[in-house]
Amino acid sequence: MAHTSPSGVPDRVVPMRVIVCGLHRTGTMSTRTALWQLGFHDCYHMQTVMQNVETHPQQWIRAFEAKYAGKGTLTKADWDRLLGHCQASCDFPIAIFSAELAEVYPDAKVVILNRDPEAWYESVLQTIYPYIKPSNFWQKLIGLYCRTFDPQTRNWANFSMAMSTFVMPFDHGLEKDKAISWFNAQYAEFRERIPEHRRIEWSVKDGWKPLCEHLGVPVPTVKDEKTGKLVEAPFPRVNDRDSFHILSRGFYSRALKRANDNMVNGLGRLTLTAVLGYGGFLAWKTNLWGRL
Repeated sequence: MAHTSPSGVPDRVVPMRVIVCGLHRTGTMSTRTALWQLGFHDCYHMQTVMQNVETHPQQWIRAFEAKYAGKGTLTKADWDRLLGHCQASCDFPIAIFSAELAEVYPDAKVVILNRDPEAWYESVLQTIYPYIKPSNFWQKLIGLYCRTFDPQTRNWANFSMAMSTFVMPFDHGLEKDKAISWFNAQYAEFRERIPEHRRIEWSVKDGWKPLCEHLGVPVPTVKDEKTGKLVEAPFPRVNDRDSFHILSRGFYSRALKRANDNMVNGLGRLTLTAVLGYGGFLAWKTNLWGRL
């Protein structure tokens, strides 16, 4: 039975069917796209956080504090409120809670999404890390400007700070051994806490067949343009390094635009307040002189 919020609207709208234990830069966007093709709508992903930056970062900070600092607890109702429209989950930050989700949603199938630790490390170093630790002075200045004038950027910054404090307390670019040890520890937790009969070891290079067999769905097909026959659909390969940078630049460009708009609007309100105040002062002064 779905948990119902105080408004009377069910928080769990669709069943949770697939839990992907896949950290960032392990092929999670390709997996999310593949799951969509297989009918699992939608798959919670870091993109979901970025698309809901007004509200979701605060909920994840609470989750980090509960798991790593012992501040409060997370119930099924909490997860339903956050994930109620999703039938699947993968990518950071939700992946680090995969064992908890497997307990909360016992009917969901589990996929352990693997990648070589060294390849993972290099991928993060070339994609995510430059945005977390910008070396360019102007990038740092723009980041400060956006945090000052854009509440959504502040939410994102707080979210990033909580990740660094509670989840990944190391510098990825300077502490490679710690980063890879952390990566391996996450997968060790998945395998230790999630029963073997519920999960499959898989990577995106394995393609459709093992994934579909585990999930109990048919391999998707498309019509061959030459023969007109149905053939196996190509497995999606998305969010390579170039695509990642395009998506990230778009995210930060929108943040800069919001900051500019907020600054202009703020200055406009300040100017209007000053004009009205000065006008009121002149009116008071004129009235005062009229009485003398």
